[in-house]
Amino acid sequence: MPDPSNIRQALYLMRDHARMRLKEYATRHQMRPTGWHFLLDQMATRGEGGTGSGLVLMRCSGERYFCIRVTVEAGTDGANVLPSEDAQLDILDVDAERVAHLIFARESWTETQSIKKHTDDIVLNSKPAPEPEE
Repeated sequence: MPDPSNIRQALYLMRDHARMRLKEYATRHQMRPTGWHFLLDQMATRGEGGTGSGLVLMRCSGERYFCIRVTVEAGTDGANVLPSEDAQLDILDVDAERVAHLIFARESWTETQSIKKHTDDIVLNSKPAPEPEE
């Protein structure tokens, strides 16, 4: 059976990687991040494997919100399977009303445990974040 603490640690690694991508995105678009929140889905362990996921949310000045979904799967040998380096973590533009209930910390993280249905509601009808025109 997979160790839930290993899945959680792998999710934290993915969270930190997603934060770097979101900061780079904000910089390219001349926005300033003003808060961070990690919405951690409940983890599911089944038999030999398990999964964990969550949303990494960034608030920017002008009340704009962006997020990346992170996912980790535990293999049958108990090792975590992270996405490959080639995998793109899609940045989504999130409607402010869908995250109004969350608290965002300026420098560190606020974290909420949730069920996946609630994080799916946040990204419902969200659009891929626009890339700068060249």
